[in-house]
Amino acid sequence: MKDHFKINLNNLDQTKKLGKKIANILKPRTFVSIRGKLGVGKTTLVRCVINSLSKKKYKVLSPTFPLVNIYDVNKLRIWHYDLYRLNNKNEIFNLDFELALLDCVIVEWPDIIEDYLPEKRIDVFIEEDKDKNRSGS
Repeated sequence: MKDHFKINLNNLDQTKKLGKKIANILKPRTFVSIRGKLGVGKTTLVRCVINSLSKKKYKVLSPTFPLVNIYDVNKLRIWHYDLYRLNNKNEIFNLDFELALLDCVIVEWPDIIEDYLPEKRIDVFIEEDKDKNRSGS
């Protein structure tokens, strides 16, 4: 049985707190999938995760065009994928996915590679209500 909970993210400070909680459990072979509509804050959450691990502040951008960015943070290598533009699920293997699984992986828009997602993972769903309030679960 998987644990499931909902967290309201009404401002950037709350997103940073969630990012820090996720960062605190990251280690090699941790896989995090982040789902949500366009512009809901997926990359902002990843930025909060990565920067909560580092004394140096990284300019974490969405890897929409390169599809993957790699960060070496606090003795942990994090592979940040954004698969929004991926056309075929098998293209993930052209992006060193098998190698990345030995490290920490965070994937935005993971739906296209659903068949390749590890069973043991952290799934984050970010939703926005009609008043633009966000919640993560």
